[in-house]
Amino acid sequence: MTETEKDEGLRGKLTIRTRRNMIRAVTRFVHEVALSEGLTSQEAGQLEVITEEACLNVMQHAFEGRENAFLDVFLERRPGQFVIAVEDKGLPFDWKKVHQGEKAGFGISLMKAFTDEIRYINLGKGGKRLEMIKDISYGASPTATDEETRQVLSEGEALPADVPITFRQMEPDEGVPLARCIFRGYGYTYGSFAYFPEKLRELLLGGLQESLVAVTPDGEIVAHQALVRERPDSRIAEMGQGVVDPRCRGRGLFEQIKALSVEHARKRGLYGLFTETVTIHPYSQKANLSVGARETGILLGYVPHMVSFKKLAGRQKQRQTAVIFYHRANAEPERVIYAPLQHRHMIQRIYEHAKLARRMADGACPALPDSGEPALVDVKVNAEWGFAFMRISGFGHDLQDIVRVRLQELCLARIDCIYIDLPLSHPSAPFSCSALEILGFSFVGLIPEMQDGDILRLQYLNNVPIDPSLVVMVSDFGRELLKYVLEARQVKAVD
Repeated sequence: MTETEKDEGLRGKLTIRTRRNMIRAVTRFVHEVALSEGLTSQEAGQLEVITEEACLNVMQHAFEGRENAFLDVFLERRPGQFVIAVEDKGLPFDWKKVHQGEKAGFGISLMKAFTDEIRYINLGKGGKRLEMIKDISYGASPTATDEETRQVLSEGEALPADVPITFRQMEPDEGVPLARCIFRGYGYTYGSFAYFPEKLRELLLGGLQESLVAVTPDGEIVAHQALVRERPDSRIAEMGQGVVDPRCRGRGLFEQIKALSVEHARKRGLYGLFTETVTIHPYSQKANLSVGARETGILLGYVPHMVSFKKLAGRQKQRQTAVIFYHRANAEPERVIYAPLQHRHMIQRIYEHAKLARRMADGACPALPDSGEPALVDVKVNAEWGFAFMRISGFGHDLQDIVRVRLQELCLARIDCIYIDLPLSHPSAPFSCSALEILGFSFVGLIPEMQDGDILRLQYLNNVPIDPSLVVMVSDFGRELLKYVLEARQVKAVD
């Protein structure tokens, strides 16, 4: 997030001394601002609790109980979200002592219960930032009575073949028709964001999402594809939320809307699009391959059990594996890559398969930097889907210690799948990869142009069983990549 975007969404900032008797004023402020931004009284009360815990943690550990320091609390509004951020310039954690139990880090169990997303962001010399993110519910959670469900699902077995369907960009106020389309395919098992039209409207107006839809003459949405950006100025986007109304399957809508999405990205000047595609059936993979996308990684256990496919026997037996696809939309800058030696051949194979021009560099660092600067690892936790992402934003000698403690904390909080993104543009990437694999991470693959360059993604599964026989791969290269990922983790078929 840029400073301009941060300032535009800022609802309030408090700077307080690190004294316990100041916390009550902060929590009351949080409560009142949360109510004014549309959260319920219960949600506002929960945010009071986690704000108190976060402030206490900073006072006890970052400042070791000293009362002459200061910390900042920011309250921010983002599209569909209310954010509480606590920043401090206190002592960096001694990660080895935390791991050995000499200090108690701020656990995420309570935040997992009361928030929708958690982010730990390192600010370098500016200190550190903890973001606790709550999705705005806009009132009651979505529910449907049996009669309402039957009504939606009984609106025709299939649309007549002569009903014309047109494609266009989605309007911000079309959230309700989209929610109905998603419901027909997934019921209420899709991500909760899909059923709140107000949140979708804010994402579209805020420039974080653009959507293409297929519509009937009376305005029904029968297919949807979103392009989601991390920031409005991001040069790549995630192609997600691809949905086709079951009444319209067999008409090639999925392939058409994907092709139009790629063309839309090209006109917008994006380098490319990436997407995570399920492997429980071949259809989504075929649609991506048909428009020129190429497999660049395999995410084992990425999709949670709760997501069901009405045509495929409902709830799944295990977390589902997903394929990362990348589609070039425009020419990207030439990149120099520091590939880990143990994965160099497969990384080269992926680049060739995706038709990306990259040059493998020699002269990688034989060890992590020991300049005295700590490593910077940002963490993003999505409790609803049971996964977390770590992002290395700065290399340092203590990288392995930092990741070890964060990994332990996430595992204790029962986060199922933990991923870490390693920038391949830094000479420390090869040594860092080996250090992370010692902790139990294993090869996923690549996402080009993710962080102003390419990232190597690694994964850690927290007691998540994977049965390779349930993973459907379409292409020869996809099967080759799956075999490599499984061998890298030494996965054996589940009996």
